[in-house]
Amino acid sequence: MRNFKHRLVTFLRDEDGLILVEGLLMLPLVIWALVAMFIYWDVFRTINVTQKAAYSVADLLSRQRDTIPLVFANGLQNVLDFLTPGGHPVKMRITSLECTSTTGLKVCDFSSGSYKLLFSFSPGNKVTQLTQTQIQAWKGTTATNGKIAKLNNGESVFVVETTVDFKAQLPTVLAGLLIGVEDQTFGEFIVTRPRHRRLCLEGTTTCS
Repeated sequence: MRNFKHRLVTFLRDEDGLILVEGLLMLPLVIWALVAMFIYWDVFRTINVTQKAAYSVADLLSRQRDTIPLVFANGLQNVLDFLTPGGHPVKMRITSLECTSTTGLKVCDFSSGSYKLLFSFSPGNKVTQLTQTQIQAWKGTTATNGKIAKLNNGESVFVVETTVDFKAQLPTVLAGLLIGVEDQTFGEFIVTRPRHRRLCLEGTTTCS
């Protein structure tokens, strides 16, 4: 009995292989952390790069003095692709509008005025062009949920919208189950006031 007790105590105090056991227990967590950091970093990098690229295109457009040629407008997709490396396809739509309001305070907000569509264009026709009826929804229904700030009669702005189809570098099932990140679409909505009168597109008659 005493010999058995001695062997039991010796066994309980034996620490051989302890590091190996702890390593095996922690290995799944370490693998999950590495995969999570890689995928989350890719998500935030994609959002950040796309946002900066959209603002760069908007700034470039805001500096145009004259009606932009179709060749120039289509070339903006090449600019966007150059500014967003990484393999995730990015699409863009440019919409120019101005406020039309001749009554009351002569402003365009959620309760008065309307937007006149100058043009809506997507390089390569990758995104459906908007109509004048559709852009009225940007005014919102209250003073706080509009996408465009209050405009004075005749004031013009343009909107650069970008969408990027993010696809996880790991298989969707693995990324979705382990990390909680699935394939999805991120978008930017950039409202910019032109530095000159308004932004017009070659071939359209709404700016005349």
